[in-house]
Amino acid sequence: MTQPHVLAFATQKGGAGKSTIGTHMASALCYYYGYKVAMVDCDYPQNSLHAYRLEEQNRLQSEAPFQARLLKQGIPPYPVIISSVEKAVSSIEGLFEQDYDFILVDTPGTVNVVGLPELLRLVDYIFLPIEPDKGSIASTMSYMGILGQFVQSRDEDSNLLGFYAFWNKFVKSEKKGIYDKTEELFQEKGLPLLKSRVELLMTYKENRSTMFPLPERDLNRLGLGQLILEILTLVVGEGAVTPSGKTIAFTAPAVESAPGA
Repeated sequence: MTQPHVLAFATQKGGAGKSTIGTHMASALCYYYGYKVAMVDCDYPQNSLHAYRLEEQNRLQSEAPFQARLLKQGIPPYPVIISSVEKAVSSIEGLFEQDYDFILVDTPGTVNVVGLPELLRLVDYIFLPIEPDKGSIASTMSYMGILGQFVQSRDEDSNLLGFYAFWNKFVKSEKKGIYDKTEELFQEKGLPLLKSRVELLMTYKENRSTMFPLPERDLNRLGLGQLILEILTLVVGEGAVTPSGKTIAFTAPAVESAPGA
């Protein structure tokens, strides 16, 4: 039995979008790419992923069109498991026995949580959304510094292979200098930053779903499609074929000029 890829989304700043992006990624991996996926929600007390699923389960009970859409899709919803950080290791190890391809973990918005180091030992990759503001950038760099120390001192029982930041709530009209300067700083500090940029559009938040994928055109328009492909390229490799028959091929987005460049 092949061990699943365990991916975590993490920040030290509330509202950065990790739960929303994690949901979109899980749904795309499951319903679009055909992978067997499970989600573990450790983000107490918000537990946003669990709240999304409960809302959709209620719609299944009350809305016939919602039921019909799920039946037409023909793919059972992936499980969303609520867990504390302290119990997350046990929850994830239990999923190892169920032949999943991916386990996605939504972590709490702080590193000062009992059990987090043990949880991170089970994670293969960590992805950190950053927003174009000084507080988010500083917080992300601080978190990545902690993760860097963790990777360097990791023992043979740790699975953590790497961690990557990526731009979320990207605004094309924003002064380009904040992006260029941040990327230069990340490079100077040796902190990895993905090339994908997820745009600040309400579509990706309003249409998040644990039971259906965002349409491919919307994934690509928002930059989410490129982010998912870039992550898949890291995790399973360029040119790999997904269970639904799609070939993984990532093309870095073109960098557009912006006011204030």
